[in-house]
Amino acid sequence: MKVSYPAIFREDKEDPSWINVSFPDIWGGVTCGKGLDDALYMAEDLLKLMLETAPIQCERPSSLEETQKNFPNELIKMVTVDIKR
Repeated sequence: MKVSYPAIFREDKEDPSWINVSFPDIWGGVTCGKGLDDALYMAEDLLKLMLETAPIQCERPSSLEETQKNFPNELIKMVTVDIKR
């Protein structure tokens, strides 16, 4: 089953080559990567892990539009993973 969650991607203030990623709808859903591609890979890995091992920490995903409205100055991307249910 494919599941998508919005994620916020922010450059690290101390080292802009690192991108911090947070999931507003997942408690404790934070990771990072070196560059955007690595950050996206790490976000997918974290999302899959959280959905499979700690689903109680995962609220219903907000839509991309809703998340952009709540975080208007941020880079928002939908992260999609395939999980077993």
